Amino acid sequence: MLTRHAFIFSVASGLLLYGCGSSDNRVDTACRSNSECEPTEICATNFCGGIGLCAPRETECDDTVVDYVCGCDGFTYQSACFANKAGVRLASADGPCDCTDNSECSTGQFCALEDSCLNPGECLPRPETCDPSDAQEVCGCDGVTYDNECEAFQAGSRVSAIGACECPAVMCSTDEYCNGIVCDGPGVCDLKDAPCTPDGPVVGCNGVVYENACEAALQGVRVRPED
Repeated sequence: MLTRHAFIFSVASGLLLYGCGSSDNRVDTACRSNSECEPTEICATNFCGGIGLCAPRETECDDTVVDYVCGCDGFTYQSACFANKAGVRLASADGPCDCTDNSECSTGQFCALEDSCLNPGECLPRPETCDPSDAQEVCGCDGVTYDNECEAFQAGSRVSAIGACECPAVMCSTDEYCNGIVCDGPGVCDLKDAPCTPDGPVVGCNGVVYENACEAALQGVRVRPED
């Protein structure tokens, strides 16, 4: 049985929450979602669920500030300001939303990662435009050759190698090996003894430490990307 004080508190709480959905009779700013706030407000809280407070949304954000955050809608925003302007709470303010593939990213984004085709990445915006003068072909993790890195990102593909895709679709000759900038994607057929500048110890994609990238190439081994 509720005590007299508990009953009064229960009723008062219900009235406060009930009032936040009405612009005419609102007696406080408590809310469960944006629908209980004014159109120019956001139901703000530090969690994706639960009770928050109706607060004014940002109206303008600095386009030059890039500090990615992950919204509770699964969309990566350029900054906390842009998420707030869109009326979206933050799931994380420590960077973009995590993903395992493009299906986990919102429209207009892709699951980006520089050092692997298969490892989990982050949802980042696909470029809207690309420089037509950039003629450095790249091999996408999807096995497609793109005119440049930007166009690969536009298509939602990570980059696996610099140059047109060749292997494993094509067998490299005995004096070549399937090279790439990641360990787990398609690549290009490079000469094992191609001119090379020794640059210190490296770790091969086979887990072996070599004196330098030239020695790894001679053994037909890609160099593992640095962390």
